[in-house]
Amino acid sequence: MTQQYTDAVSNPFSSRIGRRIIIIMVILSGILTLTTTLLQIYWDYRQEINDINQKHYEVENVHSELLVSSLWSYDLALLQQHLDLLVNLPKIQYLEIQSVQTVLSAGEKVENYPITDTYPLVYFNLPDQSFETIGTIYVESNAEEIYTALFQQFLTTLAINAFKTLFVCGILLIVFHSSINQRIFQIVEYLRRYNPRHPDLPLQLNNHKWVMEKNDELDLLGYEANRITANITKLYQNIQQEKERLADFTQVSSDWLWETNQQGELIYCSESMINTLRIDLEQKPTFNDIDCFSKTNDLLIALEQQRNFNHCEVTIEQASGKQYLMLQAIARYKDEIFIGFRGTALNISSLKNTQLQLHELNESLEQQVAIRTHDLELSMAQLKATQKQLIEAEKLSALGGLVAGVAHEVNTPLGISVTAASIINETAIALNQAFSNQTLTSTEFSELMQRMTSSGKMLENNLNRAAKLIRDFKQTAVDQVSESRCEFELVQTLDALMASLHSETKKIPVEPEIISPSGPIKMNSLPGVITQIVTNLVLNSVNHAFEQQPNAKISIQLSEIEDSVLIEYQDNGCGVAPHLHHKIFEPFYTSKRGYGGSGLGLNLVFNLVKQKLNGDLKFESEINHGVKFIIRIPKKLPLIIDNGKNQ
Repeated sequence: MTQQYTDAVSNPFSSRIGRRIIIIMVILSGILTLTTTLLQIYWDYRQEINDINQKHYEVENVHSELLVSSLWSYDLALLQQHLDLLVNLPKIQYLEIQSVQTVLSAGEKVENYPITDTYPLVYFNLPDQSFETIGTIYVESNAEEIYTALFQQFLTTLAINAFKTLFVCGILLIVFHSSINQRIFQIVEYLRRYNPRHPDLPLQLNNHKWVMEKNDELDLLGYEANRITANITKLYQNIQQEKERLADFTQVSSDWLWETNQQGELIYCSESMINTLRIDLEQKPTFNDIDCFSKTNDLLIALEQQRNFNHCEVTIEQASGKQYLMLQAIARYKDEIFIGFRGTALNISSLKNTQLQLHELNESLEQQVAIRTHDLELSMAQLKATQKQLIEAEKLSALGGLVAGVAHEVNTPLGISVTAASIINETAIALNQAFSNQTLTSTEFSELMQRMTSSGKMLENNLNRAAKLIRDFKQTAVDQVSESRCEFELVQTLDALMASLHSETKKIPVEPEIISPSGPIKMNSLPGVITQIVTNLVLNSVNHAFEQQPNAKISIQLSEIEDSVLIEYQDNGCGVAPHLHHKIFEPFYTSKRGYGGSGLGLNLVFNLVKQKLNGDLKFESEINHGVKFIIRIPKKLPLIIDNGKNQ
């Protein structure tokens, strides 16, 4: 094959394709030449035969009258002379006249392939106007000369056409070799020498200006060959990179890589797996043949099922101790026929040991957590008890402040009442004495009675005022101490509360304004909790808000929204800085630490709104723009309160 290829490169006649094309051309040209030559010979043959027939026709119709005239006059010499002349005509080889008395001939008889005709010699008798046959003329022509000439012509034409065909085919073969074969051999040689590891320069095809056209089909083939080899080179380089990457990953990876064939025999193992398990791949062992895997039932069952598996944990015994492996594999199929596994084995010994240690540590931690949880539960119970005590103390502290304030408020009308009673008593004594002495005049009586009447009205008004203060205080004190649920009217309850807080609010002075656009609001809830909330808000404003505010204002706006009541408490005090908003509800946070502030007031408000009233509380404030508390509580308190809203 190599010798034939070498010969074909330099010798155009060694080209199989060229020879095949030339043979086909010669055969086709030969068939065409033979056909045309035969047609030409046949045409010439017909022409020659027609010429002979024409000469015979001339003898019959043109020269026969002379012959008939000579024969009728029985001038045999002249008749023989005419025959000798006629036999010299082309295509005429032999003539013979036969009559009753005479037989004359001229020329030589044809031995092979004669063409003969016999015509009657008819004499026209002019007087009788009748025809009389006086003899026959026999004409003979030689067809052998025609056949010989036609055969020579056939051979000559065939030889000339064969020479032309062979000459043209030779030229075409040379052109074919130069324009096609040599470039094909260039491509073949380039592809034979091509090595993706050491690629050559791109293929450059020879281009003969007069023989081939630029960018023809072979140029396209060369371009595609360059493109394919470039792609193969790139693919080979990528494959090499992937192989190197895979080899590096396999070398440094803690995973073992393995592959089996259809019979379950190991045909590939990573280096670390071979070294650790001392596997000889030439013997093609199965997992069952490896001692440390012979008792791993889960793995052997998974391999027998010939399906994908993962997270197959096995334990093997090694000289260094137990090792824990996690195996997974992909079952490979071709045309639905199982051809083997490809899988990994991850050594999870350190992870497994760590897991066991973590399990032991978790058990120990669970015991410690249980102990700590018990301690925390005790501490939480103590904290809740302390919180409850502090809240109750805060309530009683607020109530104590109310008691002192109400006592002071009641003391004023009672003092006025005592003074009015003394005036009435003195007036009665003076009236009685003047009446006893009979010195009482109508003018004096009128003055004394007017004094007693005005003093009596003063006494009645101040006693009523004291009674109202005591009644409001009693209701407020009972509500704040008690957490009993009842139906009440919110505006009336808050009005009574404001009266009880008057002793505190007048220190600023400020008069809290209760606004209820919708009128009275009926509720079924805990009035004591609501009064406690509003009390703490008012006292918080009184104690913290109005040091720099000469025109103090407090407004409490009430409104109904569906099944809820909205309480919007607002003052125009100093406000709270934004960065402190998240702290104001924290327990024990106060801006007057060391000045009597406990820091539990707003924390108590938050807990009462969330826990006792099942409501929501929002806080808004800016520096020098006061504070605003928005409290939304149900109009009818649910029997079961969701404490999930706890702080």
